[in-house]
Amino acid sequence: MKRAMLLLGLSAVLVTFPAMAQQGPRIAHQSTEGRPFSPAIQVDNTYWLSGKLGSTPETREMNQGRTAAETHNIMRSFQELLGELGLDLTNVVSATVYLSDIADFSEMNAAYTQYFPREAPARVTVAVAGLVGAAKLEISVIAVED
Repeated sequence: MKRAMLLLGLSAVLVTFPAMAQQGPRIAHQSTEGRPFSPAIQVDNTYWLSGKLGSTPETREMNQGRTAAETHNIMRSFQELLGELGLDLTNVVSATVYLSDIADFSEMNAAYTQYFPREAPARVTVAVAGLVGAAKLEISVIAVED
């Protein structure tokens, strides 16, 4: 009888607080490219999306407007990944932008703000010494499921 009451009580807690049922981080989206990281990790209703580079064969050849093009590529890639997770950009609560040249801030910002016309998430932007593949920028985000 005590065991039944304990199980009933535990079940009530898990129903009342479903977040407690998760046993820790889980891969929300696995890369099919065999890379040593997961594009998205979920803990409860929070998703940490790995940094994305916006360089493509097309943008690597651009001289003018490359930072904007890379920003658009990154944001479209986040839209696609978030969509696969049942989310969208309105779920993004935080972003970190890494720029290889802080002089590119205005160009990045002009492209980035097009994706958050009303309520932008919290954001940190930092200049770094360099990025993989000579990319101009990398962005990572955190999203929360409603």
